[in-house]
Amino acid sequence: MNIMRRRHRQRVAYHPVIGWWFIQNLKGMVPHEGGPYLLQTNSLGMRSDREYSTARENGRHRIVLLGDSYIAGDGVENSARFCDLLEKSYPNLDVLNFGLPGSGTDQQLLVYETLAKPFEADVYILAVYVGDIQRVQLDVLPTREPGTNTIWYRPKPYFTLETGRLVIHNQPVPNEPISEQEAFKRGGFLRLLALRTSLIMPEWMRRSNTVQRISFALGRPFNGYDDEKSAGWQLLRAIIERFIDQVRGKIVFIFPLPNPYHFIGNLSPTYMERFSALQNPAESCFVLDLLPYFKHLSRSDQKKCCFPADWHYTPFGHRVIAKCISDALTAHCPDILT
Repeated sequence: MNIMRRRHRQRVAYHPVIGWWFIQNLKGMVPHEGGPYLLQTNSLGMRSDREYSTARENGRHRIVLLGDSYIAGDGVENSARFCDLLEKSYPNLDVLNFGLPGSGTDQQLLVYETLAKPFEADVYILAVYVGDIQRVQLDVLPTREPGTNTIWYRPKPYFTLETGRLVIHNQPVPNEPISEQEAFKRGGFLRLLALRTSLIMPEWMRRSNTVQRISFALGRPFNGYDDEKSAGWQLLRAIIERFIDQVRGKIVFIFPLPNPYHFIGNLSPTYMERFSALQNPAESCFVLDLLPYFKHLSRSDQKKCCFPADWHYTPFGHRVIAKCISDALTAHCPDILT
């Protein structure tokens, strides 16, 4: 058994196209600062307690959801995630969660093309964590072993823009993690440094405005949103547009996920100007803005949205997201809720 399979046997295994994917029919406890939580997957490897057929059942509606660990639900039980909350609120609605921890939007596009595309759906939601503008420019991503500060560097697929066309690389994805020294030699030093720092930064540093300013000055993890012509945004936009093109004719929501610094700190949401340009109501493509839902909360409730150290959404945070998506569905496609 290779190192990658051995090292990540608890949650994910090697996938030659995507890089890694949840182990099928998995049921086990994951250590976490909020307490151990149960992680369960179905026969496809989706994090779900249920099986879903590729065709919708008569009288039911369906959402296909793509994203990273914030969407997959790191830190909480399946039932506490916003996708499960939406299913409970709307009995005729199925929400298929194809979230993949530690991934970039490039990998999430491949999750759709490789795994999710056969599943019939009324609505597609692509949730883009704002830090993905850096992730998509790397051929390797750091990941932290749950409950430890051990960092592993996993090769991933990545795209480049060549004469306006997306070209994929690392196919099949190399099947072994690489050393930290090798990872930093490959380029993107500041991007990798920012990602690595965010994985191991203790709570007091996350809450420190001084450390926040220094961290962003050095790593600039969201660099690229200030300029619509930046290389990072051009690449990320092309990846998102490829996804939109493939689900054309259906309702699609592009859902940028802010970093806690955007609502607990004072970081300006420059990303929204870029994402807003993707909205096209004539083609049933809408951009969701989650930030106001966090911003309207009291200071104490804002802090309840994410865990102190790892920043993933708490059950309270998932309820806020469920409200945001429910409002969007009510506004743009109320028929699927009835």
